[in-house]
Amino acid sequence: MTVELYGPDNKPLPAAVRQSARLQATRNRMMVSVSGAAVTRAPYQGAASDHPSFASWKAGNYSGQSALSLSRPTLVDRLNDVARNDGWGAAGTSRLVDNIIGAGWKLAARPNHVTLKLSFDQAEAIATQIEGLWRDYTQDVDMWCDAERTKNMAGILGLAARNRFGPEGEAFGVVVWQDDAPLFQTAIHMIDPARCSNPKGTLDSEHLRDGVAIDDYGAPLGYHFRKSHPGDLFAGNTKLWSWEYVARATEWGRPIVVHAFDPKRPGMTRGASDWAPIMRSIKQSTDYEDFESQAAMLNAIMAAFIETPFDPEEMMAALDAEGGDGALGKLYGEMSEAQKAYYGAAPINLPGVRINTLLPGEKANLTKPEHPNANFEVFVNAALRKIASAVGLTYEQLTMDWSQVNYSSARAALLEIWRGFTAKKSGFAAQFMAPIYRAWLEEVFDKGLIELPEGAVSFEQNPAAWCHADWIGPGRGWIDPLREAQAAGERLDRRLTTLQQESAEQGRDWKMDADQLAREARYYRSLGLTHPAEAEAVPAEGNPPPSSLDEADQDSEVEDSVNGRDRSARRHPLGIPAIHGRARQ
Repeated sequence: MTVELYGPDNKPLPAAVRQSARLQATRNRMMVSVSGAAVTRAPYQGAASDHPSFASWKAGNYSGQSALSLSRPTLVDRLNDVARNDGWGAAGTSRLVDNIIGAGWKLAARPNHVTLKLSFDQAEAIATQIEGLWRDYTQDVDMWCDAERTKNMAGILGLAARNRFGPEGEAFGVVVWQDDAPLFQTAIHMIDPARCSNPKGTLDSEHLRDGVAIDDYGAPLGYHFRKSHPGDLFAGNTKLWSWEYVARATEWGRPIVVHAFDPKRPGMTRGASDWAPIMRSIKQSTDYEDFESQAAMLNAIMAAFIETPFDPEEMMAALDAEGGDGALGKLYGEMSEAQKAYYGAAPINLPGVRINTLLPGEKANLTKPEHPNANFEVFVNAALRKIASAVGLTYEQLTMDWSQVNYSSARAALLEIWRGFTAKKSGFAAQFMAPIYRAWLEEVFDKGLIELPEGAVSFEQNPAAWCHADWIGPGRGWIDPLREAQAAGERLDRRLTTLQQESAEQGRDWKMDADQLAREARYYRSLGLTHPAEAEAVPAEGNPPPSSLDEADQDSEVEDSVNGRDRSARRHPLGIPAIHGRARQ
């Protein structure tokens, strides 16, 4: 008997499909024993089913975007609840924003002079003009760069970073055009990621994934935004079930929608929060803390009980009263009413004490649990370390507990964590800041605010070359300011670095610093004084320069100072070590 299999198009399945099905069936049979009751040992133990830890572990085979689409609404709602109500969740996001965005970013324009047919000096001169116009745009006191006019560019960046590195895992912005703006018409309108969704709740399709319209390669073509946040529940909200389609860019390439996220797997069109894998740890830690707090509060309450020693049955026997049906219950009721009337007329009030009245014959037995549990701090600290590691912070940064930090561990942690911050900052700048800069720079050239030399390539011909830029964020900070400054000077002397790089690592713009130093020097000279930067450093008499100390002695001295072995070493009230480079006595 021949069995013919048909596909959804009511046609016989192709031979290639049937062959693939036979191969899959063969692989399935290889994984199951002859009896069908026991499973053979898998080549990888992580794929085995005979181990108790794996017996009930049935992980689904989802694509990156399918897994996110199924879980995103509930996941994001829970993460936002954590951000609102859990101190560690709110602190973690704030630390990330502080270290990645800080007080905002400075622009260091780097137009590619080679492909733009400019000399290096010409490119530098134009870059200086661009940077000046950018400061006017982003630091405008009237905040025209923000469509809502409540934030300057630093505020826009901070809000976007809070979305990107917080509960949502992504940030949306729409580049709009404001005709009534006095200088630049380009503005940014921040969009809550919850507003991006499939219209009318339709299912995902080949070219529509979770509100994002894509092409055959998965590149976004446009976004469907609900006109109102799904949580905006107020009378007369007619926008709740209305969507608007916004193209990713104009036909000539000007960015419209800015979308920053980190795809964890190929094919993802939306972002998943870095906080998602540690949701269980956050919830368990919070619950444990609540239970311990409740138990400690109960132990702190002094409870008093008033006990009536005479049993009702003995009382009835002593009075030679007839029992009968309901007699005992009636006696209980009468005694309760009498107690209520008595203590109501003459209450017993003790500060901080709760008075409880027991029925005759009852006794209160209280347990004496020890709270907080001796392992409470160990459990919570382990959970906090897991949380900090998952989101890219150190335990000390998350908790602001610097009590166990010494010089060596602080230096190692700073170097390690700074690489992570640099990677996050670079990715966020490329996805969020670069498109905004491109849209604004197009307007600058369109208005003729910058005059190009003869023969230079225009913005329309090569926008990518004009948009090269570095973004200077918050500084890395110092562990040992004296020695690290000496090391920076040594690198500069040996030409292993540049002043631009050294300044950027401390969140500074070397050109602005040079302009300020020149201004200060001119002012000093006008008063007949010598600027400190122009004076030669002369070591104090009797003390050799710090660089003459043996390297091992310097390490030992700084370590002793930071770790408290030298009583003259001071510490900040928060526990942050105050480093002092001192000459060897």
